[in-house]
Amino acid sequence: MDLEKVEELYRDILGPFPERVPLNLETLEEEDCGDFTRSLIAWDNDAEERVHGYLLRPKVEEKRPGVLVFHGHGAWELGKKSTAGVDVEGDKPCLGPGLVQRGLVVLCGDAICWGHRQNPGGAPSGVAYERVVAMRLLAEGRCMAGQYVWDAIRQCDVLQSLDFVDGDRIGAMGISMGSGHTWLSAMVEKRIQVLVGVSSFYTYKALYAPPITHCFMNHLPRVLQYGLETYDLFKLIAPRPFLMINGTTAVQDPVEATQEVYEKAKSAWEEAGMGEAFQLRFHEAGHGLTPETRE
Repeated sequence: MDLEKVEELYRDILGPFPERVPLNLETLEEEDCGDFTRSLIAWDNDAEERVHGYLLRPKVEEKRPGVLVFHGHGAWELGKKSTAGVDVEGDKPCLGPGLVQRGLVVLCGDAICWGHRQNPGGAPSGVAYERVVAMRLLAEGRCMAGQYVWDAIRQCDVLQSLDFVDGDRIGAMGISMGSGHTWLSAMVEKRIQVLVGVSSFYTYKALYAPPITHCFMNHLPRVLQYGLETYDLFKLIAPRPFLMINGTTAVQDPVEATQEVYEKAKSAWEEAGMGEAFQLRFHEAGHGLTPETRE
């Protein structure tokens, strides 16, 4: 199947995006973190929803590249806090502070159902609310993956609206659910120029037989009906640099399927003369990063 057809089918799977409205960006709080500032900001995601995120900015004068950091399927009340280094227990390293200290402007937003985007009514909450939202989106002719892609599109809009961000140099990164958020978005949002995904790689065959527990956004309507596999979709990212990092011990990160995705997608980078820009690194650990793969 040619890439134009794959992209056409993928966009059909995602469903229509909301109307693009002005961001109405505002800063709600600002904290001095030594060599960077961390601001709580808000923007209009669409005509009905206002989303919050943390913006981490290095204390330098020149424009800097920007990066979207997507959080995983962790505690519902944390969301963006877990990537921005806010109210995180223990000494677990967060991606956001590490990246801003390397000179990047970092945006950490809430995925739908997390943080400020939890059910305002309180109940149902957690995964029960996530299920309700996923089913509502299907009823609207959309899907959870489409919502995640739209969120990334709007977060690129936020970064490009800032005069201290080089809007032509935007990357994305995430672990677990944040990994899927990264590569599902990059297939559509071409402003994402470079990406890193950590864990959560699979083929659809591996996802369903035997079933693997994953987030609702991983389940694409009609993907099997259309005869698409994960490696077909990955080719939409080429030739942009893409680093896959995967552990070898977690059930939700099938090693053979991850290797298959990489092997069957890499021809798209090789044909563009960018074979080295697509890499897969395994580590002897579980669903996350080791100190070495973190570096």
